[in-house]
Amino acid sequence: MMTVSITPNHQVASVFAAAFYALFNLFSGFFIPKPRIPKWWIWYYWICPAAWTVYSLIVSQYGDLTQQIQVTGMTNTPTIQWYIQNHFGYDPDFMAPVAVVLFGFTVFFAFLYAYCIRTLNFQMR
Repeated sequence: MMTVSITPNHQVASVFAAAFYALFNLFSGFFIPKPRIPKWWIWYYWICPAAWTVYSLIVSQYGDLTQQIQVTGMTNTPTIQWYIQNHFGYDPDFMAPVAVVLFGFTVFFAFLYAYCIRTLNFQMR
């Protein structure tokens, strides 16, 4: 909705939205885990709303599980909690800041949408 409000028509909005979705998916920390993202790109991970969403979903669902899992290439069997902390870099104690950031993204995008709908006018006279 935000891209529709800042672009002149829905065709341009779909191009911008597709580009943003591709970048959001790439840097969300799911395809490339946060510890493996190059240091010069880690800033995009921290401003990516999809990264915060994936973080919250994985930590809220798997962050407290202590069952053993089988990981290919590892001799010992780690717990699920240990694996998400060491492979993905997700800390279960970081849920409160994640919730605040996700709420902030929601408010920011809603405000930007409302502001652009009110102020931008792409009609030709």
